[in-house]
Amino acid sequence: MSMNNCGSTNKRELFRLVMRLSLPSMWAQVSSVVMQYIDAAMLGHLNADAAAAAGVVASVTWLFGGLCAALTTGFTVQAAQASGGGEQARARGIMRHGLWVAFCVGICMALLGLWLSVRLPVWLGAEASIHGSAARYFQIYAISMPFVQLNGYAAGMLQSSGNMRVPGMLTAGMYGMDVLFNFLLIFPTRRLELFHLPLTVPGAGLGVEGAALGTALSEILTGLLMLYMLLAREPGMKLRRGEPFFAPGFREVLGRAFRLGSPIALEQVVMRFAQTTVVGMIAPLGNVAMAAHSLAITAESFCYMPAYGIGLAQVAITGREIGAGDKKRAKQMGWAGIGFAAMVTIALSVVLFLFAPQLMRMLTPDQELILLGTKILRIEAFAELMYGTQLVCAGILQGRGDTLVSSTLMLGSLWLVRVPLSMLLIRPLGLVGAWLAMSIELNVRGILFLLRFQFSKR
Repeated sequence: MSMNNCGSTNKRELFRLVMRLSLPSMWAQVSSVVMQYIDAAMLGHLNADAAAAAGVVASVTWLFGGLCAALTTGFTVQAAQASGGGEQARARGIMRHGLWVAFCVGICMALLGLWLSVRLPVWLGAEASIHGSAARYFQIYAISMPFVQLNGYAAGMLQSSGNMRVPGMLTAGMYGMDVLFNFLLIFPTRRLELFHLPLTVPGAGLGVEGAALGTALSEILTGLLMLYMLLAREPGMKLRRGEPFFAPGFREVLGRAFRLGSPIALEQVVMRFAQTTVVGMIAPLGNVAMAAHSLAITAESFCYMPAYGIGLAQVAITGREIGAGDKKRAKQMGWAGIGFAAMVTIALSVVLFLFAPQLMRMLTPDQELILLGTKILRIEAFAELMYGTQLVCAGILQGRGDTLVSSTLMLGSLWLVRVPLSMLLIRPLGLVGAWLAMSIELNVRGILFLLRFQFSKR
């Protein structure tokens, strides 16, 4: 179904429309949570050091992923607005311009990641026992960066043309591949019983490196499939004979992509630096605290990732409505997305609070990690509603092209609330203090984004 000109602006109809458009992206993110749970459980069942090795560099892998998303947003917002305005040839030109830029940026990020890999565990204050495995985990992740970038770019372009289903399906499939690859690569060959029948399960026994390799392989394969669907199958975007790869207006498109994407890129750098600063405060607490922090982040993700998926859909939904010149409808669909995310997030927050011990027990058999993780998850349950609201508002603002103010709000909240509170609370309260600071900051951030969405004239 087309996002534009779909009939009445009746609130109930718009809510149902937004649900239908958001569900593929939302279910893809739900699949990612399942994948993260299984990955973390595999490492958590090895030992605390394995979970800590992956966790200590997680904030930097998020930074690299965020930079990829910033570049993607700079081009996909333009393509969505052009497509929504009926300028499909222009949308294809924007897509082609961004494709080469995305590939070149992915190569540069891979080289930077390889250079950083051996230094990161030391800089982040990790215990010496996990320096080697953490560095190798990040090296493997860095090598896959060109495909991570192209995968996200192709998915964003498919969504900008109105195709939500294919990116959602392929992304969910990627997480399934990741689980399979990790199962085969993390553990050694072993004998299991299935329905009382002996079964030999092959395995490479690579541990932490196997987890990174499984993720890299799934990103590479999915990136290739996503590009094929974009360039060869998507009616509005596929390559056509006679259209030059670099169409006229390259400088204009690149300039606007820079203006749209650079605030998000700066936001990601400063945000991840803030998170890395907090991780640097947590790491000296020891591998148990670091492992509990890493596993609890995974456990918490099932609460906010559906809202993140709805926010990703809102980038394309809002961009296409703005391109069609219907700002009122764009705002109505934005409120529908916020309402949908709130319904889902409230229900999941209750589950997080009530079943925090069970969620941690799924990830690790270590009783000390379970007890510590339960405490911090129950604190975080009170932040999930506003965190989900912020994620959806961020997608709406990006679809509008309002990236500078939203990035400023994000950075102000992190550096003026989370980091100072963490410095204040970690010393007396340990890991609990870090998560209490995070919970307060996420509530503040959600309120700020909601106010910006409501009162912005754009």
